[in-house]
Amino acid sequence: MVTLGQMGACVRPIATVAAIFCLALLDTAPAAQFSIHCVNLASGASWTLQVDDRQQTVDGIPARITAGGIAWRDAQTGGAFDLDRSSGVLTFTNASSTGGYILRHQCRLN
Repeated sequence: MVTLGQMGACVRPIATVAAIFCLALLDTAPAAQFSIHCVNLASGASWTLQVDDRQQTVDGIPARITAGGIAWRDAQTGGAFDLDRSSGVLTFTNASSTGGYILRHQCRLN
């Protein structure tokens, strides 16, 4: 039969290993703020997006940020942006009286 003292001696090393593992994960966590450089492949125009992961914003605009993508709406233009983080493709979709349009750009993490 195992006593409480023996269980405590066994649990402490496990807790220590778990704590070290958690600290290692914190050290490798992504930066809270980062920039993404984008290029319009048709015109060559380029710009930089400022992403704040903690505040969940892109250029100060509220965004949905996940491991797979970043999505936000621009209230001024009414358009929606969707960035696929694996391919770097940024898609801008905008409605208009003639049916709307979609623009695609190429981005990379700085």
